[in-house]
Amino acid sequence: MRIRFPILLIASMMLAASPAAAQTPKRIQIGIEYAMPGLGKPFAELGVPAVKPYAEALMWGKMQKAKDAAIDFSFFDRVVHDYQDAGFEEIYISICTRCGWGNKGPKNLTPKDEHYPAFEAWVKAIVERYNLDKKNHMPGLKRSIRYWEVGTEYSSYQPEPTKEYLDMLRRSHKVIKAANPKAVVLHAAFLTTTVFKDHPKPAQYAQAFAAAPKRFMDKSLADIRAVLDHPEWFDAVNFHALGDPYEIEDNVAWLKWEMGQRKYSKPIFISDTTPTPFIAWGSATEPKSLFKGIVIPPATEADRERMAVYFKKLLDKDQTAIAWNHSFVASDMVKKCVIAAEQGVALINTSFMEDLFLFQLKLPLAPAGTGTSAWAGMADVKIDFKTEQRTILGKRPSFYAIKQLQAHLKGYENLQRVKIADERVRLYKWTQNKTPIWIAWLETGKLILPGDAVPKAKVKLKVPDGAYRIEPAIHDAAVKMGERIDVLSGIEIEVTPRPVYVIGTKR
Repeated sequence: MRIRFPILLIASMMLAASPAAAQTPKRIQIGIEYAMPGLGKPFAELGVPAVKPYAEALMWGKMQKAKDAAIDFSFFDRVVHDYQDAGFEEIYISICTRCGWGNKGPKNLTPKDEHYPAFEAWVKAIVERYNLDKKNHMPGLKRSIRYWEVGTEYSSYQPEPTKEYLDMLRRSHKVIKAANPKAVVLHAAFLTTTVFKDHPKPAQYAQAFAAAPKRFMDKSLADIRAVLDHPEWFDAVNFHALGDPYEIEDNVAWLKWEMGQRKYSKPIFISDTTPTPFIAWGSATEPKSLFKGIVIPPATEADRERMAVYFKKLLDKDQTAIAWNHSFVASDMVKKCVIAAEQGVALINTSFMEDLFLFQLKLPLAPAGTGTSAWAGMADVKIDFKTEQRTILGKRPSFYAIKQLQAHLKGYENLQRVKIADERVRLYKWTQNKTPIWIAWLETGKLILPGDAVPKAKVKLKVPDGAYRIEPAIHDAAVKMGERIDVLSGIEIEVTPRPVYVIGTKR
């Protein structure tokens, strides 16, 4: 499985939107990652439209073993068949350019000059094979694959110099559009975790980027702006949300500002997420280690000792701690999706379909090096490592929480945040088939771990007279529909950090 936090690090130490971009949906599309064979049918139960395969499973060097070797589509075909046959509408592809024989080097994943023709031929071949409009498409293909991201993340995953990445982006865009004019091409996603923790204004962006930890901020603001300077090479802008849910708001504001400075407007995608990790990119269990992890809001430096105790329990397979983590992930992903929808994001890929098993090991330099994410799987999964086939053994709270959210969001209209006097309360409202739905939760801005007192607040909603259902967002595997109540003069609900829905029942 491709790890969101670099494994090499641990081992070593309105104006110019293109026609294709205009085809992106007005409502958010929720996706799930990482799609591997065997999970299509069971995960179709979620009702979400999109999936994102594990990029390295489809990388150039794996599909083509040598310059003159035939391209092996077998694994790619398995993934596409699995998820399209299950009913998924969109398959989001991050084009993994890694290729031992074709790249300029381990820290430059662009093709060698003499291998650019082979690279371009590979890109053309995969786009055409999964384009229903082409005669030589995959047998049994049901829909064209539209979303193509050039690279996997604009960080250490694309370590090449910016100039060389831009040349690869330019060439790839040309090839993709020739193979599928309706394709939506995206640049490698920007990674900005912790940059916006203090909510900087535009005049402070340069300082905020410069202060971000260099452990994972391989690309500077100047590198990112060099990509944004070329909107002719991509149809949507793209970032990864690996911190707390609220960084989504700052990232969207920043990207809209950057686009406005350049006088264009394009859809915004979040092609990769993790649950809020609390601590990552280093040891979560050794607060005094030279390789101690980077603290992620709402955690602070003062929380290191408490987090160390918690993550040691997770590594020791403490079932109470693991169950709490599963519950936390369910709530956190719901928050990310609602905030992204309110911000007008076109697509968000939620994480993960299965655990990051490697990071459940007590790695010498970085135990629990991805924080909560290692235990974030939506399902218990058995893996046949020879065939990469997956079998689901059980479903977790986040599976049911995303299924519940998708059911309430499908076909939504007018999703917006509702400001109330208590600024700690996040309250959102939308309509579905003309019926109002609210979701609310309490945000204290402080780290809450198992055993901590759960903060609470009261919220009174002004609603039309009628029947409503108060439905907690699912945070355990037991599906509960909530209690129906008749309302004459308003609803008072108790909110905690776990979201709760209020739903009109006349749907």
